[in-house]
Amino acid sequence: MGKLILRIKRDPHFFWLWRMLATPVAAFMFVQARFRLFTSQISVEGPGAGYCGPAVYVNWHQHVPFLCVHHGQCRRWLLMSSAPYLEPVALWCTWMGLTVIRGAPGERSGQFLPALLEPLRRGESVALAVDGPAGPPFQAKPGCIELARAAGVPLIPVACRSQKGRSNLKRWDQMYSVGSFDRIQVRYGVPIFLDPSEPDSTALARVQAGLGRVCSDPQCG
Repeated sequence: MGKLILRIKRDPHFFWLWRMLATPVAAFMFVQARFRLFTSQISVEGPGAGYCGPAVYVNWHQHVPFLCVHHGQCRRWLLMSSAPYLEPVALWCTWMGLTVIRGAPGERSGQFLPALLEPLRRGESVALAVDGPAGPPFQAKPGCIELARAAGVPLIPVACRSQKGRSNLKRWDQMYSVGSFDRIQVRYGVPIFLDPSEPDSTALARVQAGLGRVCSDPQCG
């Protein structure tokens, strides 16, 4: 089981309500996730799947629901907003095996570099939804580049798809959900090693292209 790390004071608006709902909602999500894992066939493929060192694993926010389960099985770290409505999700993520760092709504990702650098330098890995937390969708943000460059680790694109998977086109991120008794594929791209002299815009374009290659859902960018 993972753990929850609170770095800053959280927004108190309706916090008491979401804190009260956190355990029952997280329990429902946990049972649902475990049932899908138990009933589905899951394969992991791609050149980055066998990478052994610390890395920053990047995915679109669209694939967060199942990739939180997968990243949790791999005992990775995850950055998440401290927005009160995410209390149940943060608790669920820790139960799935992630170590969750709660940030603050609207704060720049660069402010969390020290907290995320520490596990990377210990040989652990971090997972980031690079177009989150509120978009625009399928456009990678530069925080992942800053983090990977500071830690001296590669970025590895990750995506998932399944036979029963569906995208919610009414959401900003077109969130993708897998089913029970499903065939689920987790796809890893080629590790992206950054050159210190490489412009950030070029590195970000490489991340964008890498995610495009591993993402086979037609709704992906």
